[in-house]
Amino acid sequence: MPGSRARMHHGFDHSRPFMSRPRVGLWIGVVDLLVVVWVVAWLLLGLRVRAEVEGLTELSTTISRAGGAVEETGRALGDLNIPFVGDRIDRTAGEVTAVGRETRISGRTARDSIADLSTLLGLSVALIPSSAILLVYLPVRIARIRERRALRRLLARFGDDAALERLMAHRALQTMSYRRLQRSVGERPWVDLAEGRYGELAAAERRRLNLERSAT
Repeated sequence: MPGSRARMHHGFDHSRPFMSRPRVGLWIGVVDLLVVVWVVAWLLLGLRVRAEVEGLTELSTTISRAGGAVEETGRALGDLNIPFVGDRIDRTAGEVTAVGRETRISGRTARDSIADLSTLLGLSVALIPSSAILLVYLPVRIARIRERRALRRLLARFGDDAALERLMAHRALQTMSYRRLQRSVGERPWVDLAEGRYGELAAAERRRLNLERSAT
């Protein structure tokens, strides 16, 4: 019928809405899930490393408390008033107090250093592996989503335009690998382009972006 022919272009019915191909969408979803699992796993590991290293602060706290106790002991010795040995007691009390003070300060410094180290190690373990894959994957994924949406809008408005089909054919040759082109189009896809047969190449470009017409 004339109305049916008007909606057909190179054997393709442009009256049907565009749908995602389930198989391609499934594989993309699997890859997205693997990336999420990878990132979450490293974040959890980073938190675990931070907690384990931070647990060492208990030892430094114990050392700090012991130093404080020694310092108090030295002060107590200095307060003693023993005949004939007073000067010796004072010197010993001063030395004990100094040792206790240094031990207390060292313990506190060690505790602060361990806390900083635990945070640094936790962030390193969590962010370095996950950010590496995100810096590679996210730009590619976002670019694909934007490109797919843009082509979907163009097809919805100008799906029966022969110039758009020619543009998609050129895009297929520019973006797809030789192996994929030959598998999708044929042995010599450039011949199809040169002779004005854009249908298979345009269909390959739609498949690349996971866009197909529905069967209804």
